[in-house]
Amino acid sequence: MSTPKGMRTRTISLASGDQVQMYSNPEHIYLQLRRLVPTEQDILLPSFKVAVELSPLEALRLASELLQLASARLISSKPSLPDASL
Repeated sequence: MSTPKGMRTRTISLASGDQVQMYSNPEHIYLQLRRLVPTEQDILLPSFKVAVELSPLEALRLASELLQLASARLISSKPSLPDASL
């Protein structure tokens, strides 16, 4: 999906090389997932691009679920924080 005229675009590149893209304007919210495109080295690796339109309520529910999952994982892994006294 190319950027539709008049829409705000936000791209988040993932560690795997894949991307999550969000397109929005006052009337629409689109979420697009892009799988890394195969190269000569990984020609059998699947690739895809899919976009879905979200209602404001669906977008909030998705954001809420992601925040809950990420928070729980961070709390359970207890990452070490830098010492503030250094």
